[in-house]
Amino acid sequence: MTGRCYFYLSYGHSVRLRADDRPGGDHWAGKLFTELSVEVARLVGADRRAPVGFCDNLLPPMTDWRTALPAALGRADVFVALCSPDYLTKGWPLRERASFAGRYADPGTAERFQVPVFWVPWPRGEHPGERAAALRLGAGIPEYADEGLQALTRLAMHRRPYRAVLRRLAYRIVTLAAEAPRPAPPAVAFDRVTAEPGVPTGILFTVAVLAPQRSDVPPGRSPRAYGPAPRAWTPHRTGLPVARFVADVAERLGQPARVVDRPGDLALLADGAALVLIDPWSAATPDGLERLSGLATRIPAWATVLLVADRTDPQYAARGARLHHTVADTLVAAGIARQRIALLRDADRLVERAPSLIDRACAAYRRTAWCW
Repeated sequence: MTGRCYFYLSYGHSVRLRADDRPGGDHWAGKLFTELSVEVARLVGADRRAPVGFCDNLLPPMTDWRTALPAALGRADVFVALCSPDYLTKGWPLRERASFAGRYADPGTAERFQVPVFWVPWPRGEHPGERAAALRLGAGIPEYADEGLQALTRLAMHRRPYRAVLRRLAYRIVTLAAEAPRPAPPAVAFDRVTAEPGVPTGILFTVAVLAPQRSDVPPGRSPRAYGPAPRAWTPHRTGLPVARFVADVAERLGQPARVVDRPGDLALLADGAALVLIDPWSAATPDGLERLSGLATRIPAWATVLLVADRTDPQYAARGARLHHTVADTLVAAGIARQRIALLRDADRLVERAPSLIDRACAAYRRTAWCW
């Protein structure tokens, strides 16, 4: 993004389990961002086609969010938080807020440049300070206090109060941006901020990686996709390790996540929900299938297994596709139900399916593990 960034829009991410599901909160947050950007551009006399704000849906798939988002937060004049039960109980959006607030030594100054929005209502007794601050934006507009701005965004019957709140929000952004320090102070890196969710989820999400590292790639395999440890495996030429991407998606959805990449760490999968990422090329050594078969017996019954490949890999057609299916058959023979095994062959499908795979893995843990 070039040009001035007047605002950063932060919201709690949600999951659509199927492509034909009704639009969820992410869709409506994106709609608000688009219309708010137009209104801000009108107020400052900017080209309406030029970006004046930032929302993470502007980023390309498989972006390194932990790098890109603090960079955007460091450029934004105003932080707009779409407050909801999801927002206030998820570590990721709270980390965004803490990263922005960390730009200022004085907490009062940091708070001044934050605009909370009453996005989805929550009970009066919970987070009363957040609730009061978010309701101030829509003072005198009863539909805002009763329904929240997301409902006003969605429903045509609320178009008039929606436009009134939208104009207020845009005016508030522009007014604060005029007072914001220039140049903007840098935001704090995500790994250096602490932002605990209001209500812990109680489920730890573990991403396990079974893949070679660069020093022990199978004979004839290009080392391009591998790094100093299995967790550095990058099958889709995006520069972002696949395990890191999946763990970050889980955290955005509200699950505390970790990555493990040693066979001995498979015992840690028993601690919560789990997704096991397997590189089919792990089987391309003389004893590869035998080792995978043995490791399969240590994967808990509720864990989902994801075989990841890249159909554009020059070695995929020659050998990778065959390994993909051979490994799946080996895992089934070792006792893993075929319906627990997903095969993905391109980055776009991984981006599309990761949220639902994570959600289903958490549901399987609740359903299966908690019965033990």
